[in-house]
Amino acid sequence: MRAVHRIVSLFVVLITLYLGVTGIGIQGVDLHSLYTHVAPTDPNMMALREDHDGPGDFAVISSHDYLAPALPADFDYRGALSRLMGAERVALADAAVDYAEIRMTSGGPTGRVLSGKQLLVYDFGSGQTRLGPVPETGDARPASLRNQFKALHRMTTFNMNWVLWINPVVGLALAVFIFTGLWMYFQLLAARSRIKRNGWFWKAGGWWRTLHRWISLASAAFLIVVTLSGMFLAYESLVFGYYLSARLPAPGQPPKARPPSAITPLTDAQLPSMLGTSLDAWRTTLPGQPLKVLRLRTYGGMPQGIVIAGLGDDTQQVAFNATTGKEVSVTEPGYPDTGFPFGWHAHQIAKQIHRGSYLGLTGRWMDFLSGLALIFLSISGGWMYWEMWSKRRRSGRKALIWT
Repeated sequence: MRAVHRIVSLFVVLITLYLGVTGIGIQGVDLHSLYTHVAPTDPNMMALREDHDGPGDFAVISSHDYLAPALPADFDYRGALSRLMGAERVALADAAVDYAEIRMTSGGPTGRVLSGKQLLVYDFGSGQTRLGPVPETGDARPASLRNQFKALHRMTTFNMNWVLWINPVVGLALAVFIFTGLWMYFQLLAARSRIKRNGWFWKAGGWWRTLHRWISLASAAFLIVVTLSGMFLAYESLVFGYYLSARLPAPGQPPKARPPSAITPLTDAQLPSMLGTSLDAWRTTLPGQPLKVLRLRTYGGMPQGIVIAGLGDDTQQVAFNATTGKEVSVTEPGYPDTGFPFGWHAHQIAKQIHRGSYLGLTGRWMDFLSGLALIFLSISGGWMYWEMWSKRRRSGRKALIWT
């Protein structure tokens, strides 16, 4: 076990150090953004929240929705929908409807209907109607320090698919480190217990070795979580990288057409029942959460009510099946392929576990300390290896690898 632990470390110690540094870089930016309460439109905060609410046109929420006021508590949604669709029939005649939406804006409650490349905007206060540009889905990805660290951490900065193999391989190496390190530790612990030395922490072999052993034990559980979730994400990113490459045009060929949208047209007759079901689901699932946006659409063949509710940083997007009222995730049967082998939802959960946000700020600090532990263990392990090799070299044994 000792030989395996030492040999594997020789090949990947610099990469584990790299991953530790870039990982705490991401977490450091996130913690700064959260503790200083930066604006929702801050690039780092937008980067922190991107992809959480679904891929492409599944996501409705944008950074501006966190600051938007809520719709009035006594707002007449049924009457408003009837007025909105009446205005739509006048302006767009029999055109197919991609979605109908009621949202609060700085000017008051507003209705919107998307039909192909035409967006009808209806002011419920004045009754005025206008045709405007089609809004972007969700937020664009602004340049941010967080995403620079993230690209380095995932190695997508280098824009080469073969590089994506490194993280899964290093993840396996980390798993070997943890297993062999714990094996050796418990062998030592058993030997010490036989001579009545039962402490879990002891000093022996100099301070580098002592601290290496202490920090390994203290951080083992956290590093196991980070390693396993990181291996899962690395595998998914590898598959996703090849998925994207397969959709690139061949040299000299025009760009491939975008896959068709998963949003399919609605009929006016569907909307009243979808509205009622979605409002009931909002009141049951998010009691007391003020409503900011309600969008009715069909996505992946499923009638949906998309609700954006809450205040400030507590604002969230929730999707409901507008037939059953059941809350649905960003991965459901009938949704388009996203390129991730286990689906978008599983990938996002794994990211939350990997960065610790699944447990809130406590989890994030655990993750940050795990990153520091990985950095120290890489440095101390490398130093101990150098000391051992130097002693062997002085006795004429110059091989870098030995058992």
